[in-house]
Amino acid sequence: MSIQVDSTIVTAPTEKDKKKTICGACTSDLEPDDSGIQCVQGHYFCTQCSTNIVRLFFSEPHNYIPLRCLICRIELNPSVFERQLTPEQIEFYDQHMLIFAWSKHFLDEDERLDHCPFCSFAAIRNINASHIFHCQHEQCLKVSCLICRKVCPKFQSDYGTDEELAEMDKHFKCAELADDKHIVDEYLESGQKIACPKCGLAGMKDDACTHMTCPTCAQLWCYFCGKKVEDCEKARDGTNGIFDHNHNWDCNPNRCPMYLTQVCDIDDRWPDDEEQCLVMFHRNRSLRLLREVYEKLGKERIDELDRHFNIISTCGFTMEEIFDEDLTLIKYPDNIDTRRDD
Repeated sequence: MSIQVDSTIVTAPTEKDKKKTICGACTSDLEPDDSGIQCVQGHYFCTQCSTNIVRLFFSEPHNYIPLRCLICRIELNPSVFERQLTPEQIEFYDQHMLIFAWSKHFLDEDERLDHCPFCSFAAIRNINASHIFHCQHEQCLKVSCLICRKVCPKFQSDYGTDEELAEMDKHFKCAELADDKHIVDEYLESGQKIACPKCGLAGMKDDACTHMTCPTCAQLWCYFCGKKVEDCEKARDGTNGIFDHNHNWDCNPNRCPMYLTQVCDIDDRWPDDEEQCLVMFHRNRSLRLLREVYEKLGKERIDELDRHFNIISTCGFTMEEIFDEDLTLIKYPDNIDTRRDD
């Protein structure tokens, strides 16, 4: 469409020229009236990916309450989640939200709220209670392991069969490995997000700059190095706050780029697309953390965890990538004089 103004032709932007809204999970283009999940930070998910997020919630509701955006981790408005639910899911969802709201205010320090992995039943238990959970819901009554989230055998007599005893031995092994499994799970999760250095709220940045302002505590920090603005190295005598942390980043390893797409100007391993840069950044971070957890727990313990939970085999990286890949985040060209001051 064109508009005539004082003999000058002004061409109105087409729909293609306007900024597109894309799904934060599958990156597909979204229609303006898409009814999928969205957060207050402007992260959108298409209806199909929203359905998958709902499935994720129903698989382990105790781990996904309160409901948070998968990208920035800010709490979702419950209504944007509830409109994705089928009538059959509503009752189950309401039960868990009621339990969560109630338990937040009434649990003592030595108590925890455990959920049956297979139904809506929950019970308050001592914080040191067994990881074997006996569901009391009359339509469920399953016995389950709260670590691997699988069904345990129900003994029909005081003496279990060989198969039942062997199966229970596996769940006793779960208890033995639980603390270390939790450590590895945290390392794997941390590879795909960065935590606010002040309050710990974690998430993944969008396609904007590396300057972050936490929506919970308002801390200003750098996504690239993960430091508070107060702790970032900055240009000497600078007066521009976090922008001084970006000054001469391309020749000072203690400084960080303002945009990830700038790195390709000096290191051709990096793409010039923001989304691909973010994938590369978090891939590097994930491999670095996996290498750290191997050093922390030892290869023998990690191998034992993997045999029991398949925790490394399903992480998406090969052993060669974890141990041998060059994890230098930025390679400075030989003709650049890297320095640590101005």
